[in-house]
Amino acid sequence: MKDDRQAVTAPIIAIIGASYAGLSLANTLQQQQNSSSSPLAFTIFESKTLPFTYVMGGDSFNVPSFPSIAEKLQLNMTNKSFDGLTRQDVMESLLGPVKHQVIAGARIERIEEQNDGFYLHMIQKLKTSDMDLKSTNNNIEIHGPYQCVVGADGVLSKCRTTALGGTFLIGDARWVNDRWFDLGLRRIQRGADIAIMDGVELGEHFLGVASHRNADDTDCGCDCITYFLSSEVKSKFCARHIHIARRKRITSIMIVLLAMVFMKNQYVLTT
Repeated sequence: MKDDRQAVTAPIIAIIGASYAGLSLANTLQQQQNSSSSPLAFTIFESKTLPFTYVMGGDSFNVPSFPSIAEKLQLNMTNKSFDGLTRQDVMESLLGPVKHQVIAGARIERIEEQNDGFYLHMIQKLKTSDMDLKSTNNNIEIHGPYQCVVGADGVLSKCRTTALGGTFLIGDARWVNDRWFDLGLRRIQRGADIAIMDGVELGEHFLGVASHRNADDTDCGCDCITYFLSSEVKSKFCARHIHIARRKRITSIMIVLLAMVFMKNQYVLTT
């Protein structure tokens, strides 16, 4: 198969998943687009087809951070009270400003890393006329290159399983690794709230990188966003860093268990 992909300048960020985390990140980046000559353009890939503002889990839920975040992101909450917000209310307010950047019905099959950035291999359930896509003979469409990819696609995140440098995790995709020891109980209780805060926090870090790059007129290639992020941000959100930390944690647990078995056997032999 002939590969005739060409580098593009925008969008530079791919967001996989259009739920609380992904849409919060998108809205944070969207705030910069009207005020910057060099915005961080993005595309959102969502496996569900429109409309997908309904989210399972009941009508009302606990999102204590949402009122302040809705004000910060200038979300349209006309005639809505923050008391008794439903999941659909929150999803519709987050989806509205960035709906045109969403490619719905897009199932990501593979994330490919090349010298010029990341390419997403996807199968699309629903096609629209305004997409500039490359289709292959086996119905796989390739989007890219992107400077970075953000996995906001839940516990089965494609970014989490590939764990490439320059890919990031927010919401459940990150939380499933970060809070493994409580068996997901806190994620169940505060998952939506944490996902929204994750998206806003990572988005603000990306905007800080863009401001730094514009101020210094820096061009460091396709890893520019990752290059300027602090080690604290990488350890919290970078899929590669999270994967390495998880492997270290598993190795440490295995060493402790083996040491306990060895000490028990030694005790038995000496008695």
